[in-house]
Amino acid sequence: MTEPAAQPDGIDALTHVFDAVYRGESPFGKRPPWDIGGPQPAFVALEEAGLISGAVLDAGCGTGEDILHLAGKGYAVTGLDLSSEAVAIARRKAEERGLDATFAVANALELAGYEGRFDTVVDCGLAHSFDADRLRTYAAALHRVCRPGALVHVLEVSDRGAAQMQARLAEVIEGIPASEPPGPKRTADDLRQGFADGWSVESVTDTTMHGILPPTSEPLELPAWLGRFRRN
Repeated sequence: MTEPAAQPDGIDALTHVFDAVYRGESPFGKRPPWDIGGPQPAFVALEEAGLISGAVLDAGCGTGEDILHLAGKGYAVTGLDLSSEAVAIARRKAEERGLDATFAVANALELAGYEGRFDTVVDCGLAHSFDADRLRTYAAALHRVCRPGALVHVLEVSDRGAAQMQARLAEVIEGIPASEPPGPKRTADDLRQGFADGWSVESVTDTTMHGILPPTSEPLELPAWLGRFRRN
């Protein structure tokens, strides 16, 4: 009798899920809600305000739009993601656009091999996927890969924004519940506490995160937090 193949768990299971999403093999269809086909306006504004500098990291880059926007502005950029499918798409985009950008597969909770390299980090929607313990682990990993004085910009959907997104997805995708299951908190204080060790909290402000509503690609603007943290 042949034993059934073991199902992936932990980080392998998460990788399996996101690889399927980026292959278009999920309830979201061809594009997930966070893949808006361009940079987040909040990050465009940060660059225009002079708050991006030096070597830039996106530790959960997805298909690369935010980091490719900065590459186009002349920054040295690195995009990392758990999903090899997302990284492959990001590399193709960079080649098609003639942009110089480094993309690689990596676990954002470890970031091994990148110690002391970065002056700026942009994070769109990664931090808000972590519970309190993992958020602190993530902040510690960023601390290791950032130079003293580096800035981390975290754009994360708030509790209110997450509830709005869940309700809208439930309207258009069969099987998605109208209310989110219990998960990570997404308050401003939770974000501050996640970056309490080794970081100075410069600001956490209300903003919006842009998304799309599958399968129509209808644009969405969701309540979000924009946190700015400086490495001590």
